[in-house]
Amino acid sequence: MADVIFTNNASALLAATIDNSETVLQVAAGFGALFPSPTGAQYFMASLEDESGNVEICKCTSRTNDLLTVVRGEDGTVGQAFTLTVTRVELRVTAAVLEEFVQVTGDTMSGNLDMATNEIENAYLTGTTRITGGQSIGMSIRGTLDQTDNEIVVPAGSGVRATAGGAGLVVDTDDIVALLDTAGVIDLVSATIGVQIGKGNGGYLRIYDATDTDYMQIAHDGDDILVTFVTTDGLKIDGVDVDIANGDLTLNDNTVDRALINDFAVARQAVTATTTTALDYELGQYIELDLAVDIVTFSITNPPITARYGALRLKITQGAGGQTITWPASVKWALGGSAPTLSTGASEVDFIDLWTDDAGTTWYGAYATDFA
Repeated sequence: MADVIFTNNASALLAATIDNSETVLQVAAGFGALFPSPTGAQYFMASLEDESGNVEICKCTSRTNDLLTVVRGEDGTVGQAFTLTVTRVELRVTAAVLEEFVQVTGDTMSGNLDMATNEIENAYLTGTTRITGGQSIGMSIRGTLDQTDNEIVVPAGSGVRATAGGAGLVVDTDDIVALLDTAGVIDLVSATIGVQIGKGNGGYLRIYDATDTDYMQIAHDGDDILVTFVTTDGLKIDGVDVDIANGDLTLNDNTVDRALINDFAVARQAVTATTTTALDYELGQYIELDLAVDIVTFSITNPPITARYGALRLKITQGAGGQTITWPASVKWALGGSAPTLSTGASEVDFIDLWTDDAGTTWYGAYATDFA
């Protein structure tokens, strides 16, 4: 009702003839002051009636002196032509205005009710009723009429804590951990429970050691999960180091399932040949072998475990030239089973690929030689 305004006994003759769509009504000089002056969303209802009893209801949204700006054909009426001096313009009570009032037999409000510090007494607030501002004094809040076992009660005494279902409410100065702790365990088991940290505010989770100085921190910067270790060596899963603090992830031969690997590289290792040369598979699968001497005993250590596939690529660079490798019987060669004949010129390069699927019992070899 705050937008509908009234004055008493507002009545005047029309001072200018109008057609059925004119939106400005002029009343007799000086009589405009009898009508309200709407501002913002305010308005009043004005009725037009001529000597023949023709009636139209208009909604006036603005008044300047004797000029009324209106919306024509309101409250079930239609726009009509009216003649000056025989048509009366009046502020009357209309059906549309009365329907704006909250009915004593029950109604639904479409706007806010400002009580202006006045009180509501002996009322039940149910359903989706919402009160903003003000105070609720001397009343209990209940889920069901007359239900007391889960009601919220604020005692009248100063400094006395409010209760819910008879138990004191928790406040931000309470030790929440101590309240939740049962026999040293905080139990959050539930089919629907979730724990949110810093939602919308960039919060973080820290796990401290016994000294309260070293910790692991988990946070989110809006794009990524950030795991930070402060004077802490790293992370272990089931006793196995996961060296993510230094950028490495060690899985100890465990499986990464259904992964899409993009922009990856194979570790390379540089090896200077000796007469007995053992290549460690775990140190890198691309091996730059400087063949400065003949290799009489050649072996590969730490191959992939049984039922795994592993492969090595050897880049063999001659030293002075003419050096050779005596390959073990465990290496089976393509092209009729013949071992490669290495290049003999100084600094010439040969490539040999070796792979195994039985934990290194057998290595299969293929080669391309004589890269200048």
